Amino acid sequence: MNKKKAGLIASALIMGMMMSSCDKLPSQGGDEEEAVVEKRFNVKTTPVIKQELSSYINLSGDVEAAGSVDVYPDVVGKIVSLPVSLGDYVQKGSVLTTVDPSMPGLNYSASPVKATISGTVTAINVEVGQTVSQQVPVVTIGDLSDLEITTQVPERFIYQVELGQKAIVSSSAAGNFNFESTVSEIAPVVNQSSRTMETKLALDSNTTIKAGMFVTIKLITSTSEDALTVPEDAVIIRNNDTFVYLVDGDTVKKTSVEIGKNSNGLMEILYGLKEGDEVVTEGKTLLSDGAKIRVVNSLSFKSILAETEEDNS
Repeated sequence: MNKKKAGLIASALIMGMMMSSCDKLPSQGGDEEEAVVEKRFNVKTTPVIKQELSSYINLSGDVEAAGSVDVYPDVVGKIVSLPVSLGDYVQKGSVLTTVDPSMPGLNYSASPVKATISGTVTAINVEVGQTVSQQVPVVTIGDLSDLEITTQVPERFIYQVELGQKAIVSSSAAGNFNFESTVSEIAPVVNQSSRTMETKLALDSNTTIKAGMFVTIKLITSTSEDALTVPEDAVIIRNNDTFVYLVDGDTVKKTSVEIGKNSNGLMEILYGLKEGDEVVTEGKTLLSDGAKIRVVNSLSFKSILAETEEDNS
């Protein structure tokens, strides 16, 4: 057999495996008549299942101490002492730094700058010998046991955000683990420059997320408790018609559906299917209503959800 013939045969075999298989049926006219060829399409399917499905907005933000306070000096002068270090815990009333307001020919008593709250020193903005004024914060103190996230919600989403909404937060620096947070504060106005609305989320207590970290946020806007779901790959939208191919024995039935939420690769089905129905997810390109099929690998939602979790981790 020459190379040209071998190549043609190989191509024919591959096409037969990918697209469909043909079964020969005996004709009623006897052996002398040509056999009738029945075309079947190889497909993958999955069942329709009920599960909780949420819609969310993808955001990002920065973690901050909720009770963060900038401390300012009372006088203009030179920093003469700085007894605290970054990360120190200080009590309210503790001396953070001392400012000498003396000038040439004029001597004054040094003015201590004291902590206005108890907490951890999260920033020191001055050095010994530096001249400061009442407009410059010398130290920042924060309560690191109470963290919050500041994010900016785009203008088109602001009416979907409410106080008390839940969100899932993660950070690559913290191992991509998921943490729960809650919308605790919403700005009353939209920033005219960025067309966003500042929103704060209270972060549930944990020892992994730290102040200053950058985090990604999935802000949950609505949840259906018992949604009928299929992979979004099963849904076809064509010529203003939304449908799936429903498995009916060894054939498929083109079935119109009404869709709802679309989340994490899953589509909510509001009308047209019931729990347990089997729908085609792969191999549907060449299908039509009533087409013969052969299921070559029936997918389970457990594997689909596992793949989704891996993608999101």
